[in-house]
Amino acid sequence: MALRTAHYTGLRPVVTVTFEEPVHSVRRKQEQLQIKMTAAPFRMRGCDSEEVCRMCWFTPMPFMNGSVVMDVIVASNHLGIPVDDKRFSININGYMKKNRVSFKIGLKLTALNAFMSLKHRSRPLWHTHIQAPVLILGDIPRSKVVLLSDTGYDDYFPIEVGIDSCWIGTMSCRYSGFSSTVRDSISTESTLFIRQNQLVYYFVGHYPILHMRGPGSKLWTRIMNDVCVKRLNPVFFSGNNSEYVIVLGEGANMGDFFLITIQDGIVNSSGSMRVGEQTVCQFLQYTCDITWVIFSTSENKFFLLVKEDGTNYHSLLEFQKDTYYKLIYDIPRQVPRAASDGGFVLLLGNENYTNRTLISRGLALNPFSKIFYIWGNVILQSNDMASYIYLSNFPGDSAIKYFVMSFTGHIAFVTDTDEVWVMKEGSTEIKKAYPSKAWSMYNTLQVMEGSPDYELKANHSLVSVFFDKDGMQELIYREDPGTTGRIIKRKFPLDHILTYDQMISTPHKGMTHNGIDYIRFTHRCPFAVLRFVDLPFPQRFTRMEHYRANPPEVMEKTNFHDVKALIVYQGLVYQLLHLHSAYHRSYADPVHDPTWRWWKNKKQDAEYYYYLASNGRSSGGMYVDMANYVKIYNLRPNNVLPKTIYLDKKQTFFFSVYLSIRTTKQSMGETAEENSLNYMWLTILLAHPEYIRADLERHELISRGSVLYKVIITDSGKYPRQQLSGKELLKSSANLKVAHSGMNCYDYTDEGPHTKGSDTIGINIGCPPGRRLAFDITYTKNYTGEKNKRYFDCVEPDPEMPCFYYNDVFYPFFLIQDMVTGHSGRFNGSYIFSIIGGGAFSVDNIRYFNTEEILQYNTMNGRETYSLIWLRADGEENMTSAEGFHVLSQASSGILWVCQQNSPCYDIIPTSTFTPDFFFVLKVSNRGVDQTTYCDYALEFIVHIHGLPLSHTRALYLLKMSMAAILSLLVLYVVTLSVGPKAKVIIGRFFRTLEQAIVFRAASSLTFNSSFTSQTSLQHATSEITRSHLAHKSDVPGILDTQ
Repeated sequence: MALRTAHYTGLRPVVTVTFEEPVHSVRRKQEQLQIKMTAAPFRMRGCDSEEVCRMCWFTPMPFMNGSVVMDVIVASNHLGIPVDDKRFSININGYMKKNRVSFKIGLKLTALNAFMSLKHRSRPLWHTHIQAPVLILGDIPRSKVVLLSDTGYDDYFPIEVGIDSCWIGTMSCRYSGFSSTVRDSISTESTLFIRQNQLVYYFVGHYPILHMRGPGSKLWTRIMNDVCVKRLNPVFFSGNNSEYVIVLGEGANMGDFFLITIQDGIVNSSGSMRVGEQTVCQFLQYTCDITWVIFSTSENKFFLLVKEDGTNYHSLLEFQKDTYYKLIYDIPRQVPRAASDGGFVLLLGNENYTNRTLISRGLALNPFSKIFYIWGNVILQSNDMASYIYLSNFPGDSAIKYFVMSFTGHIAFVTDTDEVWVMKEGSTEIKKAYPSKAWSMYNTLQVMEGSPDYELKANHSLVSVFFDKDGMQELIYREDPGTTGRIIKRKFPLDHILTYDQMISTPHKGMTHNGIDYIRFTHRCPFAVLRFVDLPFPQRFTRMEHYRANPPEVMEKTNFHDVKALIVYQGLVYQLLHLHSAYHRSYADPVHDPTWRWWKNKKQDAEYYYYLASNGRSSGGMYVDMANYVKIYNLRPNNVLPKTIYLDKKQTFFFSVYLSIRTTKQSMGETAEENSLNYMWLTILLAHPEYIRADLERHELISRGSVLYKVIITDSGKYPRQQLSGKELLKSSANLKVAHSGMNCYDYTDEGPHTKGSDTIGINIGCPPGRRLAFDITYTKNYTGEKNKRYFDCVEPDPEMPCFYYNDVFYPFFLIQDMVTGHSGRFNGSYIFSIIGGGAFSVDNIRYFNTEEILQYNTMNGRETYSLIWLRADGEENMTSAEGFHVLSQASSGILWVCQQNSPCYDIIPTSTFTPDFFFVLKVSNRGVDQTTYCDYALEFIVHIHGLPLSHTRALYLLKMSMAAILSLLVLYVVTLSVGPKAKVIIGRFFRTLEQAIVFRAASSLTFNSSFTSQTSLQHATSEITRSHLAHKSDVPGILDTQ
C-alpha cells in the first residue's frame, strides 16, 4: 500500500552510481565517473483483481571495465512520501564460484556461535583504502575462519579458509604460540592475504574486468617460505600502479622486513629491505626488533618503529631502499607529565616525566595532512616527524590495540579492553566514546524508540571499528535467544555521543526569561550559524564526470514499464557509458561531447517523434527522448564544501565562510565576551605550505552580527612533477577550523546532530583527471588554407581525415579538452613535435619507427645523413629540447615537408595516375618544455599528406623519357608534313593501279566464266538432241536392224 501511494504521489527513486578508479588504469581512463538514473516503476505479475497489487522500481546496474568497486546512493526525487537516502556498495566478488553459493577460498559456514564468543576481543579491519571490493576480517581465536564481505559488511560470509594449517617450527624460527587462528588479514583490490602462525598465504581473485595478467588462484598459495614471519602491516594507499603489504620478520629474520608487491594480479616478494647489506640493527649498532613499519607511497619512503632487544627503548627511523637509514626521533622511555589541562605537552627535552613506562606499539600517517602518530599507551603527534607533542587527554590505562584513520579528519582507536576513543586531526581533544555515560544515554534512547540493533543488556561484543564513506561504523556480535549468533553493522553514533557528552559535562544553571523558567547551558560554541557561500561550480575542482539517464516514456496511462521497456532502458544506459569509454578520438569533434555523434543525425526528426509520443502513437509503445541521456557539465554547489579538489599549476579555489553570533534571545543573558565578533576567528592549516598558499580575508558585518571570510586556496606552481592526467598526484589537505570550536559545535537536523566548526578539504596537486589534448582539425585546415592562399584536398576526400598538400606549409593547432566541464580551449603552451611512424598510400601500411630512426627523421642530426622529414617554417634552430627535438608553440607552429633522400617518404613510386600520398604518425608532447601546467599532454595522431614529389633522379629519368617521346612525335609530325603530298600522290596512284588491276582481273575472270558456261550449255543441248533422236528410232520396228 505504501509503495502504491508513493508511486501515485509522484515518488521516483533516483539512483547514483559512482565508479571507483582502479589501482592500475588500463581498461578505463584515469577519471572520476558517476551516473544518475531515475528508476522505472514496474508492476509485478500475478494480480488481476486490482490495477496495482505489488510493484517495485527498476534501474539498470551498469558496470565499467576496470572498476570493481561501485558506490550506490538511492535517494528520492523529493516528491510524494519523504524517504531517507540510502548508501550501499555493489562490488565484484572474485572469490565466489559460479553457482554463487560456494567460495573458492574455503568452506562457507552458518552457525556463528560455533566459533565466535561474546568474550572475544575486537580486531582491526585492514584493506587498501576505498579500492578493495572484498573485505576480510580474521583473528577469530582457535579457528581458521574469516568473515568475508563484498558490501562493506552490510552482509557477510563466514568462511573456513582452505589452508594446510601447518606449523613449521625450527631452531631458527621458534614459534611457541602455535594456533589455528588467522592472526592477520589484509584485502587489496585483487588479492587476499592472511597470516597463520609464521606462514603467509595469498589468494588472487578472478577479476577479468580488471587488467589481470593471470586467471586467478585456485588454492591458497604460500609466499616467503624461507622467512620467519612475525606480523603483517598494511599499506593503505597504492603507488606506481601497485599495492603493497609489509612483512615483519622474527627469529633468524629479526630486524628484517620485507615488501610484497601486487600488480595486475601478480604477487611478488622482495628480499630483506636493506641499504646494501646493512640491516637497520647494524645501522643502530645494537640488537633490535622492528615493531611496526609504514610505507609512504607518495614519497617512496619507509618509517620504522624499532625496539632495542631486551629493553623498552624505541627509535623512529626513516628508510629508503638501497639509499639510506636516518634516525628521526628517540622516543621517551617514560610517559611525559601533563603540566596543565591544555590537552598536550610539547616534547622539547626539558619536560618532566612520570614513572609509567611509555609503550610504543605502532605508527600511523595520514598522507593528506602529513600528521604522524606514534601510538601505544600514549599518543605522540607530529606534523613534520621531527617535533612531537604528547596528547595528554588519553590516560593510557589500557594500551591501544589498533588505530583507525578515516583520512578525512576523524580518528578512532580501540584499546586492549575494547574501549573506543575518538579524536579529530588538528585538535588535541580526545573523547572516550564507548563505554561512557553518553553511550548509555544514547543506547537507552534507541531502546525506547524500538531499535532492533540496541538493547539495555550488554549481551554483545565488539567485532571491529572502521570508517567508510558514511562515517564511523562498528561491527558487533550478538547471541539472541533462538539464534546461532549474528553480526550487525551499525553506524557508530559519534555525533550523538559527543553531543550528549557535552550536555553531561557542561555546567548549567536555572534561569528565568520573560517569566519562563529555563535550564541554561553555557554555550561552548563561539558561533550560532556557519555557512559556506559563493562556492564555484564543483565539477571544475572535484573532476567528477556526471551522466544522467531517465527511463523511456511509456504510453500506458498508469506509467508502468514492461519488460521490453526495461530492456530498452538498460541498452540506452549501456550505450551512454560505451560512448563515454570510447571517446578518445585524436581529432577534435566540432562539438565536444561524447554523445554528439549518437544524436547528431537524429535531431532533425526529434520533433516528429515527440509529436507521435504526444499523441500516443510511438512505435513499440514507448518514446526515447535524446535529452534524457546526456552528460551534465554544470552541477550546482548547493553551498556544500567538496571533500576533495584537484589543483593544476597556479589554479585557485575560492569560497566564503559566513559566521554569525547568537541573537539576544538565543544567548539568554550571556556576557558580551561569550557572544562577540572578536571571539570568532577562522584558521586554516595546510599540509604542504611549500606547494599551496591560502589567504583569508576577514570582513566584519557589524549590523548583522556576522563575519564573512573570503578563503582563497592557490597552487604555488612549485610542484616539480609533470605527469599524465590523474597520475602521480600529491596528496595534501587544508583544514579549516573556527577557533575555540573543538568538538563543541553541532548542527541539529532531522537526521540528528552533526559536528561543525571544523572541516577538511583533500587537495590533489598535479594534472587533474579528465583532461586531454586533441588535434584541432577544423581550425588547422582553415588556418593552413588561409596562410597558403589555397587548400588542396585529396582527389577522394575523407571527411574524417582531410588531406594537406605537400608543398604547403602545415600549421597544426591543438585543443585542451576538459572532459568534466565540457570546456574546449586553445592549447597555448610549448610542445615537442615529432614524427614517429608513417606509410604510403594507406593507413594499413604505417610502420612505427625505432628510437634511432625517430632521432634521424626529426632532429638536426638527420641533416648530416639527409634523412629529415620536416623542417620548421621559421628556420629557427635554437628552440630544441635536450635530445634535439624541435619545440613548437601556437605562435610558431609552421612545418615544411622536405622528405630528404634517406627518409621513408622519399621517392614514393605512384601506383596510379595520381601523385603519391603518405600517412604520417605525429606525436606531440609538452613534457619538460611547457611551464604553464602540471599535465603531460601526450597525443599521437595521423596526418594525410598528398602531392609528394618524385626524387630528382627518377624525375630526370621520366623527363628524358618524356622528351624522347615528344621529340619522336615531333619528328614524325614534320616528316608527315614534308612528304605528305608526294606520298599522297604515290599512294593514290598505287591504290588506283591496284584498283585497276583488281578490276581487270575481275573482268577477265567474268569473261572466261561466261565463255565456259556457253560451251557447256551447247554441248549439253547436242547430247540431249542425240539421245532423243536415238530413242525415237528405237521405237520404229526394223529400222535399227536395217541400219
